[in-house]
Amino acid sequence: MATSSIGSGTAAIDVAGMVEGLMAIENRPLVALQSKIISQNLLISDLGQLKSKVAAFQTALQAVENPDSYSAAVASSSNESAVTVSSSTGALIGSHEIEVDKLAKPAQYIFANSAFTANDALAGFTTGTFDLIVAGETNSLAVDSATTIEDLSTFINGLGLNVAASITQTTSGQYALIIQGTQSGEDNDVTFSAHDALSADFETNNALAGFTATGTFDLIFAGETKSLAVDSTTTIENLRTWINGLGIDVAASIESNVSGKYELIIQGTQSGTEDDVIFGLRGASISSAAAVLGSDTAYGNQAQDAEFTLNGLDFKRATNNISDVLSGTTFNLVSTTVQAATITLAAGPDNGQEVIQAFITAFNDLTAMSKKLTQKGEGSTAAGSLAGSPGTLFFINQIKSMLSTGITYESGGVSTALDLYELGIDINSDGTLEFNAVNYASTDSLATILASGINIGSTSFSDTENLDAFLTSQIEVGGDLNESISNEQDDLYQMSEKEVALQMRLDSKQKSYISQYSSLNALLFKLNNTSSALTSALAGLVDGQNNN
Repeated sequence: MATSSIGSGTAAIDVAGMVEGLMAIENRPLVALQSKIISQNLLISDLGQLKSKVAAFQTALQAVENPDSYSAAVASSSNESAVTVSSSTGALIGSHEIEVDKLAKPAQYIFANSAFTANDALAGFTTGTFDLIVAGETNSLAVDSATTIEDLSTFINGLGLNVAASITQTTSGQYALIIQGTQSGEDNDVTFSAHDALSADFETNNALAGFTATGTFDLIFAGETKSLAVDSTTTIENLRTWINGLGIDVAASIESNVSGKYELIIQGTQSGTEDDVIFGLRGASISSAAAVLGSDTAYGNQAQDAEFTLNGLDFKRATNNISDVLSGTTFNLVSTTVQAATITLAAGPDNGQEVIQAFITAFNDLTAMSKKLTQKGEGSTAAGSLAGSPGTLFFINQIKSMLSTGITYESGGVSTALDLYELGIDINSDGTLEFNAVNYASTDSLATILASGINIGSTSFSDTENLDAFLTSQIEVGGDLNESISNEQDDLYQMSEKEVALQMRLDSKQKSYISQYSSLNALLFKLNNTSSALTSALAGLVDGQNNN
């Protein structure tokens, strides 16, 4: 609030100066509180950094204890044109024989027809339904004589499934429809079938059905599948005879049409959707599929799983990228093999020193941070935020104590002790750790010990009350260090609330002072004016008397 001095002579009061002086005294508790808030924020920040140092030390500790951290295996293949291999942590040293019998493949079907002279050519349907079955899920499209291959492509690509369709130009003025799965493996197979939509013509009543490979023709009636093994010698008469011999409500006949050719007619003998008749093809590359699209050239492949033999055991996977057979090892099947390839996992270079050095660095960073927080202010050295309460960091001493407990590992089922110096770790007089390469190199079978796993801060290898567990108890939710941070944050919140309340009271106090002293100043001004008037009046009276 703006203030000013009002008056003349010696009677005026400097309201602004008066209020400023009074508020300087009133503000002392607020200034002290704000100083505490600054210190509290610094303390919380320091504790947060300390927690990060503890977490980093725990990560380094876990790396030292974890056998997967050491001697990462180097993987190789004797036949990279058939099998490539890579390794990660956990890979076991050794050699493995692998034979690749089949590669995983997605389904793919290609339909060509001399009538497909444009990318929107008629597909060749009569009225009916085209079904696309992807991974066992059926998706249906109503079709008729106006349906084009572009309609099919749009329908398939709009399904949002692991299947794609495209139309490609094969030669000048000729196109083909390609339908293919986008995922390999039998579980991702793509097949199709038709309801009443076939329109293929045959030259004779005993013509070859047009199957181009050994496979299976499926007839699905009322939800029940009947299958017939077919090959390139299967005729339409074979199909008719087989269907009529099934003893179900489906009949097949061969009829001549107006063009002098023959048609195989398959129809249900009962009405109703429950008696629907569907048929499809598996692996026979694909007369029935060709008939579905009126194609005079059609071929394709079913989706298939990868099949391989590893160390005499047979395996089957939906993908050629195999990562769940050998621990820490991924191999990629590139081609089938004539003879077995050898996968070799050899020991890599010793990286134990680097792992232990990282552990030492993380510990020294943690102890340096704790010293900084608890140092006393001397000379130009500022006091740490925990100088007044060093007990907060007592857990650092517990960490050092657990390190002194030593290390255990398991040998022949027996827990065996190991000293820090045998890992190449020396404890200096100032409490820091230092790597000793001579001791590290002189410890017998150390690489083997590290590769089997060690336990730091316990007297038994199987003891879970170790240094790792203690660190977790400090930094986890509800842990001691985490709770200390939470408590300090609560204190900061209360201080901030008190600051707001105190500031509001001081603002009110300042307004009151300004009002009081402004009123007093106005009164003094009025009194001063009255005094001046009286003085003038008295002077006039005296002058009048003197004149008389």
